Amino acid sequence: MTAQDEYLNQVRRSMMGMAPAVREDILRELRSHVAESMAANGGNAVAALSGFGSPREVGRHYRELYGYGRAFRFLFVVLAFLLAIPSIPVLVAGDAGPFPYGLSLAFLGIVAAWILWVSVAAGSRTGLLAGVAGFTGRVVAFGAAATIQPGAVATAAGIGLLVIVSSVLVPLGWLPGTAKKAWGAPKIDL
Repeated sequence: MTAQDEYLNQVRRSMMGMAPAVREDILRELRSHVAESMAANGGNAVAALSGFGSPREVGRHYRELYGYGRAFRFLFVVLAFLLAIPSIPVLVAGDAGPFPYGLSLAFLGIVAAWILWVSVAAGSRTGLLAGVAGFTGRVVAFGAAATIQPGAVATAAGIGLLVIVSSVLVPLGWLPGTAKKAWGAPKIDL
């Protein structure tokens, strides 16, 4: 394997999560730039590749510029839904002591952190969808637990708290990505 092939393979690995067609188009373009640089440097691969920078950074910059592909964004939303399910304390069988509530708070923190990361890494639109998925996961889990568990009592205050806390997940998914876009550095020029 040549030095330029190894470099391009490292760039490809760094662009993991991008749409395959976009990734391949970028690699074709980058391959032509590498060939031009090699010709300008008399065939010296080390000199030609050193001008491009680290392959990991090049791949990350392209991923930041073009974003994640549809399959990865869908996966991010599905994971938000699934992480939200155990954040309902009634899903844990046992005493009404601090155990189920502490565990549900831990999962609520995990789903909130996940939604924040999705919003920053994949953009506000995907973050918003992840927030809606988190809200939906909590409501669906509560509805399933309330109908399945015998003797379950749902109070207005409990349902109100569920809706309020779950509703916070929606703007939590939208705001960080929007703030990053508005206040972030100018677009990367590669």
